[in-house]
Amino acid sequence: MPKGRTKRTLLPAPSNSTGDPSSSSTGQQQQSQQPQQPQTTQPMYEEMILTFNDGDIDYNTQDHAMDNNPAVMKQKKSIKSNSSVNLTGPMEVDGSVKSMASVSFFGDFAIREKIEAYGNIEVSGNVTCTDRIKSFGNLDIAGYVSCGSKVKIFGKLTINGHFEVHGDIEVWGAVVIQGYMKCKTLTAYASVTTVGNDSYYEVEESETVWGAKMIRHTDHEA
Repeated sequence: MPKGRTKRTLLPAPSNSTGDPSSSSTGQQQQSQQPQQPQTTQPMYEEMILTFNDGDIDYNTQDHAMDNNPAVMKQKKSIKSNSSVNLTGPMEVDGSVKSMASVSFFGDFAIREKIEAYGNIEVSGNVTCTDRIKSFGNLDIAGYVSCGSKVKIFGKLTINGHFEVHGDIEVWGAVVIQGYMKCKTLTAYASVTTVGNDSYYEVEESETVWGAKMIRHTDHEA
C-alpha cells in the first residue's frame, strides 16, 4: 500500500493570478488572467470514430453466447462490435476490446491492447489492460482495474475499489473515489470527491482539478 495520501477539501478552480482579491482593480485583473476551462470539440469525437473504424467487426451476441460460462477460461484475438458488449470472465484478449455502444466486464480479464467504448464502460471484477482506456461515456469500477497507459473519460469516473493507472488520467465529468486511485498525472475538468475515511488518491507528478475537491465521510452525504 502506498505511503502518501492525498485528501482534499473544497477548493476553488485553479488560477494563475496573484494579489489581494479585496482590491477591485486587482480582482478584475485576476478574473482576466484566470484560464478558461477547455471544452470538448468535434475533432475529439472524430478521433474516436476514426480509431474505432480500424479493423473488422468480430463480435456478436449469438457467436459469443457460450462465453457466459464463468468456469471456462476464454481466449480471444480481439473483440469489436457496433452494439453493446457484455463479457463474462475469466477471459484473455490478445488484442483490443472496442464497442460503438457500451462495454461491461464481469469477472477476471486480461486485455493486451486497448479498451475503447463510445458509451459507458462498467467493471465488476478485475481487469488488467496493457494499453489505454477511452470512453465517451462513464467509467464505473466495482473491483480492481490496472491500466498500463493513459485513461481518457468524457463522462464520469466512479471508483468502488482500486484503480491504478501507469500513465495520465483525463476526466471531463465528476470523479468519485470510494477506495483508491493512483496515476502519473490527473486532469479533472469537474469535481473530485473521496467517499469514506479510508478513500484517497495519489498523483505522482502534476494534478489539475477545475472543479471542487471534496471529502464525503459517508456515501449518504449530499
